[in-house]
Amino acid sequence: MRIAYLTHQYFPRHVGGTEVYTRGLALRAKAAGHEVSILTAHDPVSGDHTLRGVHHTEHEGIPLVEIHYSLGTAPQPARYEYENPYAARKIKGELRRFKPDIVHVAHAMKLSGACLEACDSLRIPFIVTLCDFWFLCPRHTLLRSDGALCEGPSDIKACVRCLHHTHDFPDTWMVRYFTRRRPSYLHKVLLKARRIIALSHFQKEMFVRNGFPEDCIEVRGHGIETAGFELERKRATGTPKVVFIGNLVEHKGVHILLEAVSRLKDLPFECLIYGSFDGVNGYGARLKRLAGSDPRIRFMGAFASDETGKILSGASVLALPAQWYENDPLAVKAALYGGVPILASNIGSLAEMVKQGYNGFLLPPGDVDAWARGLKEVLGSEAMRQLRGEKIKTMDEHAAEIFTIYRQELEKTYAPMR
Repeated sequence: MRIAYLTHQYFPRHVGGTEVYTRGLALRAKAAGHEVSILTAHDPVSGDHTLRGVHHTEHEGIPLVEIHYSLGTAPQPARYEYENPYAARKIKGELRRFKPDIVHVAHAMKLSGACLEACDSLRIPFIVTLCDFWFLCPRHTLLRSDGALCEGPSDIKACVRCLHHTHDFPDTWMVRYFTRRRPSYLHKVLLKARRIIALSHFQKEMFVRNGFPEDCIEVRGHGIETAGFELERKRATGTPKVVFIGNLVEHKGVHILLEAVSRLKDLPFECLIYGSFDGVNGYGARLKRLAGSDPRIRFMGAFASDETGKILSGASVLALPAQWYENDPLAVKAALYGGVPILASNIGSLAEMVKQGYNGFLLPPGDVDAWARGLKEVLGSEAMRQLRGEKIKTMDEHAAEIFTIYRQELEKTYAPMR
């Protein structure tokens, strides 16, 4: 097979759950003898329209095509956020060149919903994995600019406020017009996919609540990379270690964790924060202020995705104080696999993954006092120290499921482009 993967961003510029997911599939497809290409986007921060274009490179032996385009230079930014004709033209050109048998869209943000239309117009079968909520929410988190959780795009005024907060779009009649059009356009193009894969039951339910037919979305949680893991993790010795793994952005809630740590001044433990600062809205500076001179808090920086097992092998607790609807996060699955207790917000798919009092504790999102109590309880729990790893789907197993879907879809209806 010839397989094209489309995603909003990719290595080496970006490292996150979607990037790790796409990389896992692409490397396994290549190892199985398939021809693979990855198409992604890059938004130059300068906003210089002369930086537009298509750049061909490769990463880990796989051809990588970057479509450079700054949303800030678009003639209608509120439209181009979800329907970008420029990106569509470039994607069509690349698809004509590569001639894939099937396209797997891992994330359409930045490329926009027009990338799905490009596949459809060329009669190339494509499937979509819903790695977050971008098809419902331009912020992709269903978290409003004031920090409140959102149920979907029913309040266009709220969506306009979020677009202003995220992209600095003004509140004009044109922005309101294209924002109002966004849900119906993305609903239409997403339903052109051969298969739509949700990573959690919660995520599927949220899409169904927003008008998608229940039978058009299937749930297939992704798998973890097991390299570097021990089936029986090393028992953490010495000073207890509370670990956070993830992007250091506000909706991940790291500030809640640090505020909770500050309320446990007499409790001896380390708080290790793994992830890189990106400077968005000064959040990194805020975290450093919260950490202050507390020697227990250490910012460990970015790390390679294959080091997760090593990081968790000595952890006493994985903390995930999410403020948004987390969707089948890989860090939690890795902790379950390694037998590491979890403290997580009682929100989104986390409520599906963490069994209260068995493999961790679910806590109210944003409640610092509750998080301080939870940290104290889990660090002092003998039962939590005796956890054993659980059976968790691996990336090898998930990839086998996805490759079966590719073959099933290629057996149907129209032939791939040649």
